[in-house]
Amino acid sequence: MDTTLLTVCVVVVTLAFVALVVQAVLTLQQLRHTAKAVEYLALNADGKLTALDPVIGAVKSVSGAVSSGWFKLAQTVYGLFSRD
Repeated sequence: MDTTLLTVCVVVVTLAFVALVVQAVLTLQQLRHTAKAVEYLALNADGKLTALDPVIGAVKSVSGAVSSGWFKLAQTVYGLFSRD
């Protein structure tokens, strides 16, 4: 009786371990594929991102204007005249 229970437990543990190993191998294969895709994207995106430098500069200047005192003053003046 004890031998049968022990055998069943060993078989279940072995099957669980095999399933874990198979899942780990599949996950590592997907991780390798994803790493290759990220590397390809990083190599090809370098030239395209430098083309966006003027746009990024414009966004920085607009955000600087928004956070400056002139914009806050304009909001205050607009708030004074827009009240009913």
